[in-house]
Amino acid sequence: MLEMRQDSARSMFAKAFYRDEPKWLTWLFVIGVFTSFVGIGLVLLLIWGVIKLVFKFSGSFGIFDQYNACVQKDAEFLKDRAINVMGLIEEEFSLIDPIIASGYASDSSCIHVGEKIEKVSPTRVIWLWLMNKVCFWRKPEKISEHVFLDCGDGKVICSLVTFTYIAFTEQQAVAYKCYYDIAYGLILDEYTAEISYRDIDTVKYGDNLLHVWSVNKQNWSKAKISWLNLNVASNNAISASFYGENTVLNNQIPAVQALIRSKKEELA
Repeated sequence: MLEMRQDSARSMFAKAFYRDEPKWLTWLFVIGVFTSFVGIGLVLLLIWGVIKLVFKFSGSFGIFDQYNACVQKDAEFLKDRAINVMGLIEEEFSLIDPIIASGYASDSSCIHVGEKIEKVSPTRVIWLWLMNKVCFWRKPEKISEHVFLDCGDGKVICSLVTFTYIAFTEQQAVAYKCYYDIAYGLILDEYTAEISYRDIDTVKYGDNLLHVWSVNKQNWSKAKISWLNLNVASNNAISASFYGENTVLNNQIPAVQALIRSKKEELA
């Protein structure tokens, strides 16, 4: 797995998306229940309830702007990587501007991929090493998951992000796509695709509402997504998803449709 840029924002996202309730919180509840017949038990249960609510609703507080800024920085890194991986030079895709999109990782095969990397103390590392050697026991590895957080006001963010770069050459449309964990800056999967203009049947573009489960609010939220699909009969389509409004893309779609129509006529 390729490691991307690391900064303080990553640590913030990791705590928001992949945090576990502290074990002592459970013990606080148990002690409070068994001592509820005295005043101290009721106080402990009240403290437990307050901490539980704070823990539940504070996970995504104040990170929406940082999330968008991080996605934009990641896009700059991945744009250069896309051009290198596809082996293209600027003159090859100068017909129209490439499409650059970042959105939710929509491919179901990407929901459970990659390992969640946890930073542990040296003492913990030694302890795990001893347990592995002596007891043949391994600590279960946590898997990066599709975790959605509701930031309020219809703002929903996701732990897994997809980046798509689509360029248009003289003969075909070429794309680079990758899925990465924004909390740890790890590329979990990446691939390229090439489609001849004559094989493209339709260009579909529009908005859709995704119904996603928010782990911090523990209810369903709606997230607006813009989709672009270059469909072909073989189902080997090139697709991209965009988070939120994308006015630049709205201006690009007519140019993409016109280019594909002209190329299909030219190559027919």
